[in-house]
Amino acid sequence: MKFSSEHIFFRSSAIWYVLIVFWGFAPSFYLLKLYKDADPLPLPLVVHGIVFTIWILLYGIQVFLIQYQNYRLHKTLGIFGLVVMVLMVPSGMFPVVYKAHAGLIGVDDAGHNVFRLFSGYFLFTLAFIYRKKGFLHKRFMLGCMVMLMSAAIFRISFDLGMQNSQIFNKGLQILPAMCLFTVDMVNYKKPVWIDLVSVIAVFAIFFFADYFWLSDLGSRIMDLLASVFVIPFM
Repeated sequence: MKFSSEHIFFRSSAIWYVLIVFWGFAPSFYLLKLYKDADPLPLPLVVHGIVFTIWILLYGIQVFLIQYQNYRLHKTLGIFGLVVMVLMVPSGMFPVVYKAHAGLIGVDDAGHNVFRLFSGYFLFTLAFIYRKKGFLHKRFMLGCMVMLMSAAIFRISFDLGMQNSQIFNKGLQILPAMCLFTVDMVNYKKPVWIDLVSVIAVFAIFFFADYFWLSDLGSRIMDLLASVFVIPFM
């Protein structure tokens, strides 16, 4: 079976994201038992890790199902993906908002992650709405993945001593979107601006999120998120 450059790109993106997530969370989740001094993870973090792992693997499976034209199974797993995404909202919010609620990080730092997560959830919603329009569907899905990778990438940056380099962190996060933009530019001989939605979101959050989260309104919304996603589970 001959694959187009677009198919090759999305297949590569599936492998890329599996590797990124495994590398980023190997010490704190996947290979935690290999670290003698590691404390057991609280149940909400275990749930968080399991749900997000299912999501990453599902993305990869869905990409390869399309590659090999198994559309019926792809559609069936798409409904399962919707269920997983619903579970990702509380399981993703808990560790982020908990850190702010417990005073481990500032409201602004947690707020950046909240915006990134909700941007990913929003792009998935668009992907689901446009699931019958393959061109838009898969580009919204990639944008969703871009927004949900920041935590894994930040942990990789610590491993490489690059945690203070925003060029490294943001560059690695937006790399798949920029690669797709380049592939589409070559294939269609014109820019496909939808490829850059996640790139715009990444930099908009980076430059402007603090203005919101450091305001009284931002603080109240963080308290509201804690009352919904954290306090009931403590």
